[in-house]
Amino acid sequence: MEKILFLHGALGSKLQFQPIMGMLNDTYECHAINFAGHGGELIPAQGLTFPSFADNILQYLDKHQIEKINLFGFSMGGYAALYFAHLHPNRVAKVFTLNVKFNWDPISTAKEAGMLDADKMLEKVPSFANNLMVIHGMHLWKSLLKSTSDLMKQLSETVTLTEQQLQAISHPVLLGIGDRDQTSSVYETLETYKKLPNAGLLVLPHTAHPFEKVSLELLVPAIKQFFK
Repeated sequence: MEKILFLHGALGSKLQFQPIMGMLNDTYECHAINFAGHGGELIPAQGLTFPSFADNILQYLDKHQIEKINLFGFSMGGYAALYFAHLHPNRVAKVFTLNVKFNWDPISTAKEAGMLDADKMLEKVPSFANNLMVIHGMHLWKSLLKSTSDLMKQLSETVTLTEQQLQAISHPVLLGIGDRDQTSSVYETLETYKKLPNAGLLVLPHTAHPFEKVSLELLVPAIKQFFK
């Protein structure tokens, strides 16, 4: 049975994949992890970085004696999936990404990072803040917000995956993007698609950024078709 490892986005956790994994368990052996700093996992001393995320994936595969696996990555998890495929090509079969922000320009980065102020979040969207406390821990959620903001700023200052590195990823890759995603965009996903030598592009209609708003009736058949 083919294996899929699900990789969550920033401020998410492996719990968000329970519904879709339940719909795929009859066809695939489904796995999911919490990245460092998420779901109660500690934040590394160096902060949140894609090398640390890649280590999370590698350690999981080694622990479970999985030699090669398919990767499904949502948002930040999709970027981590491509980064892992670049670092450890022999451990990856195929990569499916969804709603990944590839263009971390200073203006959009400042906008995204500005939404991660814990005090403002408690004031304006207390239900969302409370949800973060439950998922990541009362004593960790504020640190996670700060570390995520720092990661975003780092992405705007340093290219994590260069054009040359993307061109060297020879795995079959499917880049999915919602047509109403306001965090990423069809345009920047298309530009990345052009750099990958063995990529496909999937635009999901009437789809915004949050994973919880993605239609599983659209996504599940796409996953089955790509990873079959």
